[in-house]
Amino acid sequence: MQDQSHDRGPSRRLVVPREHGAWGMVFIPFFTAVLVAPRVSLVVGVALAAVLFAFLLRYPVELLILPQSYIRAGRPPKTLLVRSAWVYSVLLVGAGLALVWVWKLYALLLLAGLAGGLFLFRIRQGLRGAERGLSSELLGTAGLTLSALVAWVAATGRLDSAGWLIWLLNCGFFTGGVLYVKSRLRARVARHQPGEHPSTGIAIAFHVLLLLLVLGLVAATSASILLAVPFLLAAARAVWGLRDVRRAFALSRLGWSEVALSLIFAGFIAWSFPV
Repeated sequence: MQDQSHDRGPSRRLVVPREHGAWGMVFIPFFTAVLVAPRVSLVVGVALAAVLFAFLLRYPVELLILPQSYIRAGRPPKTLLVRSAWVYSVLLVGAGLALVWVWKLYALLLLAGLAGGLFLFRIRQGLRGAERGLSSELLGTAGLTLSALVAWVAATGRLDSAGWLIWLLNCGFFTGGVLYVKSRLRARVARHQPGEHPSTGIAIAFHVLLLLLVLGLVAATSASILLAVPFLLAAARAVWGLRDVRRAFALSRLGWSEVALSLIFAGFIAWSFPV
């Protein structure tokens, strides 16, 4: 459970997401795309700001709309949530207008619409009590990793097949991470429920299938075989980590291992992506 006092301090002026995994899902894809481009400029900086404000905005909006999320967050003051939502909205609109009007990056409007649709679906699932369901989390992952496409458009000025491929690789990699972590957490709960046998087949099968698809991509393009290394590591991690799902494990160690694997992924994609 999140710290229930983090929004109650008198010095707190804005609410900030405490979803550590979500931060990685947003910014690792963004920087991966920038490294592949590789072009760093003012427009990329503004795009990064827009991604940041959009990510920050989704948190207070979710807490204002979804009762269970609000309770899990420790019931922060509604005035704080409303103020945060307004500030992030104004900053997001300002960055978005600059990207579209000043730099004419109209493709970002399509991405904004796609991200908004995925967010609305998440809200719909949340109102039905399933904001932490598998389908909701996987679509949430797809939405967060769209930051890779935002970065690609900002860095190259176009929305092309290379940008979509970078997003697909990021989306697939982080989806595998979500499936793995959920399998480990469900197994942890099952340890205290005799007769429960948590399934790990979906997580392992997804990693193996993803690895095969990446190997097919390598064979069909000029991509280096190194492109498949992080997916091989992720598959091995899933098979090894889920071999005995009832054993105890430390949540902090699980989280840091995912961070380390994500950074390895970003490095190999930037190094070996075919451009």
